Amino acid sequence: MLLGSSNAARSASCSLIETKFQNERGEPLASTATRKATASGGSPGKRSKVKKRRRTKGPSEKIRSLAALSLANKVGYLTLATLVGDNYRDAEAFDRLAKRNYKEGETVYPGRHKGPVLLMVKSGSVTISRPTASGSEFEVKTVGQGSIFGDMPLLGQSMLGAYAVAAEPSKIITITTSDFEKIAGKSSSIALNVIRQLGPRLVETERKHEQAAFQPVTSRVASLLTKLSKNRKDVVGHTHQEMADMLGVYRETVTNAIAELKADKLVKVGRKRITLLNPEAIRKMETI
Repeated sequence: MLLGSSNAARSASCSLIETKFQNERGEPLASTATRKATASGGSPGKRSKVKKRRRTKGPSEKIRSLAALSLANKVGYLTLATLVGDNYRDAEAFDRLAKRNYKEGETVYPGRHKGPVLLMVKSGSVTISRPTASGSEFEVKTVGQGSIFGDMPLLGQSMLGAYAVAAEPSKIITITTSDFEKIAGKSSSIALNVIRQLGPRLVETERKHEQAAFQPVTSRVASLLTKLSKNRKDVVGHTHQEMADMLGVYRETVTNAIAELKADKLVKVGRKRITLLNPEAIRKMETI
């Protein structure tokens, strides 16, 4: 008798939990059995097989392209100008390091370097790409004169599985960890410029990670609109695809999120223009 009462209590508790948690439109979530049956085109109470993507095939091509766009913001963001500013003496210190000429199509990274290393484009340009399991590749970005890329945890630099090929005849400077430590040791301005570059990026990365982990997409889109508005009431010149690339999601996801904001009369949508009708309410959506 006691066992039966316990089972009944657990059943009632589960029922209350399922009713309590709602989706973003405020509708109660269906039970697990109902969701599975509905997703497969069947009716509740009937078991039916749901066709799933085989995980052994890896991410879809769309996901890979989004990952490549995300990687573009993480690779090759340092430049000689951001490190030395107007100090030509610091620039000359980098210019005295080892250099190598590469032909068009020749692999620049990974190379025969031992240990962490950064590569600076002295002249020419380099294309950074990421390979896929299917044998294809996604072009991440092309970097030119003064750009720095490679693997060096000391400066928060990583290629994250990407490789670099000379897009044209190029001259590349090699910077080892000891090379950088010697140059930075003689110039406090370089060390300070590195902190100026890494500090804001670390804060922004932590913010994005927290948003991705705990915020629904609509709130992330609202946060992006607040950022793009720059304390004004209009976001101008950005397509849904561009905003999707910034967030690392599908364009359709951004479109649906903006439609929800519009339905709640928080925004007004025009051609490449989104007007924030209630900036304060939108700003509050950033709060977790």
